[in-house]
Amino acid sequence: MSLAWVLPPLLIFAFAGFAFGAWRRARLWRRGRPAAVAVFAGLLALPRRYFVDLHRVVARDSFSGTMHLTTACGFLAAVLLLVPVQLLRLQNVFLAWLLLAALALLFIGTVFVGERRLLRAKGRSGQLSGGAWRRLPISLAVFSLAFAIATLPATDLVPERPLSWFVIAPLAVALIWSCAELFAGLAWGGPMKHALAGALHLAFHPRPERFGTNPVPMALAPLDLNADKLGVETPRDFAWNRLLGFDACVECGRCEAVCPAFAAGQPLNPKKLIQDLVVGFTGPGNDEDYAGQPHPGQEDEIRQGAPDLPITPDLIAADSLWACTTCGACTQECPMMIDPMDAVIDLRRFLTLERGQIPTAAANCLEALRATDNPGGKAQSARLDWAAGLQMRRFRDVGQAEILLWPGDAAFDPNRQRGLRALVRLLQAASVDFAVLGSEELDCGDLARRLGDEASFQDLARRNILTLGKYEFRQIVTPDPHALQMLRNEYPDFGGHYQVLHHSTFLSELVVKGELDLRPRPGPTLTYHDPCYLGRYNDEIQAPRALLQYVGRPVRELPLTRSKTRCCGAGGGAAICDVEGETRIAD
Repeated sequence: MSLAWVLPPLLIFAFAGFAFGAWRRARLWRRGRPAAVAVFAGLLALPRRYFVDLHRVVARDSFSGTMHLTTACGFLAAVLLLVPVQLLRLQNVFLAWLLLAALALLFIGTVFVGERRLLRAKGRSGQLSGGAWRRLPISLAVFSLAFAIATLPATDLVPERPLSWFVIAPLAVALIWSCAELFAGLAWGGPMKHALAGALHLAFHPRPERFGTNPVPMALAPLDLNADKLGVETPRDFAWNRLLGFDACVECGRCEAVCPAFAAGQPLNPKKLIQDLVVGFTGPGNDEDYAGQPHPGQEDEIRQGAPDLPITPDLIAADSLWACTTCGACTQECPMMIDPMDAVIDLRRFLTLERGQIPTAAANCLEALRATDNPGGKAQSARLDWAAGLQMRRFRDVGQAEILLWPGDAAFDPNRQRGLRALVRLLQAASVDFAVLGSEELDCGDLARRLGDEASFQDLARRNILTLGKYEFRQIVTPDPHALQMLRNEYPDFGGHYQVLHHSTFLSELVVKGELDLRPRPGPTLTYHDPCYLGRYNDEIQAPRALLQYVGRPVRELPLTRSKTRCCGAGGGAAICDVEGETRIAD
């Protein structure tokens, strides 16, 4: 007997199983809202997005980068070459050798996969994916070895001879099992789901502007306030390509490893959140099959999900959403470019705008913000109280200036007012032509937007843009990283286009130009903490360090620093949502 009669129908079965699985997954994705995608442009961009953008993230761990390249490239090449060599039975020695080389590359990748799961996973219990993923090294090894044995006669390396049933039967069983596991298993969420959904997600990404840029753009997308439903209530409320993105998750655990809320024992695991959403649109079902770590403090809770059921609280607890600090670490670290933060904000928008279900302290801040245009409820007339005696000019008096200084939230914070006064003295020492808006400066809207109150944010943004349009200035300078993000990256959606600099960037430029003389002042070693919205969101990491060097202070870097900075825990309204955990994020 020969394997020649086994392989063609087996491959037909495998490809049919893959086609059925792809059809079934596509039906699940299409449960979401319609979304306009550039089909041909996305497909043409796929190779670059995979080999450049995706692997830029994957290769941050060199082992994972090598594992992914060898496994994915070996498997794809092997599947393509199996068609002419084993399905069509073309007698071509060169193609047979190419297939053997692809299978060898796949086997090398399989060794990496096995090492990661068996050796490198020690001490990371629950972080890696489970289920069929745990069998992936075995199924890949069986696939590569069995097809290699079946391909050897076509290379003329060994003569083709009849084989006994004792040889053919085990080989056939191994091939059938591995093909069923890898191809037909796609329909029920097997590892090939990641391959298909991942490729299509890269092609039809809901935020294509995130490719080919550094840092990753993290500005929130505007919400249509005239929509029938504000935010996301059920899985069906997500766009279909967002559901596709959730399905592309490989459960690698990178987002979990960098999440400050998870590290502090607060009830949020971004990896679990994405898998919760997958359960929601593939349901009806529950999350008991999830093999990773749960949201902290919710270890024994099994939640139900279905496409038309509310996500909160049926599938995801509200505290899991309010625990997010919007630090962006999960977005930055996800190799598949999935963004849990976008999903969190969409879910928050529904809770805030449609249900009014928001933590009490956060609700009080939003109420004060709507009444007084700042979350502290302070009188706008007091916005310049910190500047007493500094003789600063206001735009309403002068009409124009080179620099518009935007103090931001620090204007009402006694702990930061000393820094503001120092900044003003430095600007005056450098003879900078600057002015402030004073009481005309409203809150930038960051807190409202991150808490889901898009209506208040858009109102503040439009009013601030209207005020800024009355005056002439060249640049905006602000010490507030959140105001920097809003004015530079989120106001443009509403017509506000400005050149915005962090004060450290501006001061560094003054020093380089010789317009500001910072004399060395020896002192103890300093540690600089990069704010998430400055270092990660806006990639400004050199200017603050340069200023410390100019004054001659030695700097010792934290273990998590620069774009890898650890969140302080105050962003996204988390500081006022008061979600309990094992410890404070800052600690």
